[in-house]
Amino acid sequence: MKIRAIVTAAALFAGMVGPSFASCDVHGEDKQALCAQKCDDSFIRDKMHYNSDLAKVSAEKKACDEKCGCPQNSADIK
Repeated sequence: MKIRAIVTAAALFAGMVGPSFASCDVHGEDKQALCAQKCDDSFIRDKMHYNSDLAKVSAEKKACDEKCGCPQNSADIK
């Protein structure tokens, strides 16, 4: 029982602390985070336009993330 409690506590701790060491977090106050947040905001805004060219919007998002130093933020965008 003690081992299970220790393993559970360690897993919960790792789950809580893991995201804080992300390389490109958009929730911070540093320049990289603000740049990445602007890329996300622009992508969402441009994607919502009725006649938007989704390939162009995706390419702009990838270029913006690359400029910010966060290419992994747009890795799942096709």
